[in-house]
Amino acid sequence: MEKQFDAESKELIVLTETGAGAGKGWNEKLWTASVNILASVDPSAGVLNKETTVLEWPLTDEERRTEEKKFDIKGQKIYRLRVKESLPFQNPYNGAQMRRGYWLQLIEVLERGCREERLEKILAEYQKPVSLMTENCGELLLDKLLGMYHGETTWNGGKCQVHLDVDEDGSETAKDSLQTLEKLMEDSAGWDEKARRFAADKLTDLANDWQDSEYDEAETDGDENVITKEEFAKRLSASELCVSTEGDFEMYYNDDDMFWGHVVVVSGNIDSGMSDAQIEG
Repeated sequence: MEKQFDAESKELIVLTETGAGAGKGWNEKLWTASVNILASVDPSAGVLNKETTVLEWPLTDEERRTEEKKFDIKGQKIYRLRVKESLPFQNPYNGAQMRRGYWLQLIEVLERGCREERLEKILAEYQKPVSLMTENCGELLLDKLLGMYHGETTWNGGKCQVHLDVDEDGSETAKDSLQTLEKLMEDSAGWDEKARRFAADKLTDLANDWQDSEYDEAETDGDENVITKEEFAKRLSASELCVSTEGDFEMYYNDDDMFWGHVVVVSGNIDSGMSDAQIEG
């Protein structure tokens, strides 16, 4: 998405959430480094801005490969920077009007390890652990960066990791996905069987193609090792359960080497049932 920035730069004191990552579009020559900003202060006016934003700057191939990513910006630190604010624009994908300063272009790092009381309080609050007690999965801990609770549960008699999305308003609650999780846990054996059967119906033929390829490479006959749908379903072992808002979920299964160590992912909805099954590397 093309972004236009103000011609004039300004000073801001910012609180970072993440360290720098980098990406590049298909036809772009330079990489773009980006950092999430939790809050900022305009020192000229003393105004605190709690709106999250994205700080970015261009990188060459050589700069992208370094740990510093040119400006050496770390997560959960306070910096005084010179930046340019993005101008108001209309999002071409959804038509939404985006505010001034939705992006910040980094020009210069003026000071590191700044002291700013309001930002320090925000950081201290951000760093406090947040947990969610559930009836069937015990305590789940919030990953604030991902907006997701994590924990472990017993799924159809075996251990399974649980990931629970926070509500869509961006808060630390997870009422929507928690309702879906509780319904799934009430009959984990039943939902597990549905997911396995669905995956077997969709992917058994593909699994046999992979097996045939393996036997071709070994120059042996694989006819005696044809995988049936019943065998496919039994060989899957649940590893993760990811629950989103609006009743959506994904079940992750270890493949028992039917796809040479890939993961089988079954997607569904608590109201409409299973919708897709695929393999992921």
